[in-house]
Amino acid sequence: MGRVRKTFASAHASVASTVWSASLLHALKWSPRTGALSRRPRTLPVREAIGLIVRERLQPACGAWHFSWDIERFCETMIVEENDGRVDVYAPRALNEWSPFAHFTSSAEAVALRTAKTEPLPFWLLRLTTFDGYLQRCSSVSARPRDHFPSRETYSGAAALLNCRLEHMTLQGNEARFARWYDTLKDPRYHHSGDACWRGAIENHPRVPYSWFTVSALIHNADGACKAVQLAVSDGRSHSGVNIAAMRRSRYGYGVMLAVEEIKRLCAMGATSFDCGVSGVYGDYKKKIFLDALTTTVVREQ
Repeated sequence: MGRVRKTFASAHASVASTVWSASLLHALKWSPRTGALSRRPRTLPVREAIGLIVRERLQPACGAWHFSWDIERFCETMIVEENDGRVDVYAPRALNEWSPFAHFTSSAEAVALRTAKTEPLPFWLLRLTTFDGYLQRCSSVSARPRDHFPSRETYSGAAALLNCRLEHMTLQGNEARFARWYDTLKDPRYHHSGDACWRGAIENHPRVPYSWFTVSALIHNADGACKAVQLAVSDGRSHSGVNIAAMRRSRYGYGVMLAVEEIKRLCAMGATSFDCGVSGVYGDYKKKIFLDALTTTVVREQ
């Protein structure tokens, strides 16, 4: 291995299919397991916690993922608990109030994700496979798939009617463009500017690389006007929406269409999840898009 450094995100993504040899663990400075884990909660440095996660083949709680769960980047320490053979490793705090606590577990049972909110709001999550699979899922959960958007039955017609394309770019170098689009499209009830929006996102996401912030815009093919815009954080594995603004329309919403086209792009690039954090319901797109929303429980940060 020499000086090759394997990040936690890539290591965990392949753990299910990789045999972690003693030489690899040594190269990564992960000590072999000695004796039983303590039943008393204890704090470990993050590198030791990563070794434990890999050795015990722990999985993300609820099969969830959020970019802040790349714990090597965002955490100094992790808390370890063992009870009746179950091992849990979780972060002592969340990145911010919209991020669930990073949590890895040996239990296949569903658990409520931990959040720093004042109330147990949903973690809005969509697990990704293929775009066609997503549309089929939408059709399956809808009582009237021919009328519901998105669905396999309505996508093509809605795309033709709205006549838009998705443009995806980094925030860096496009700050003024995002601000202009956001100011034009935001709900009049919101008084913050597009400039304040992206600057606030940077401030509220400590340690997130600037290159992870992205902008997606739904552009009308006929006149080149932006009909919807979203600021997000993408780590290559997942895509997490931060703010969205869209022109309001009665039947096929531009904001919903932007999210659908984003899902199409993410499926094509092999991303595994799309989320918009822990929050309440603002607008109607969350319940239409995020089919795997998870329950949360509020805990005090440690």
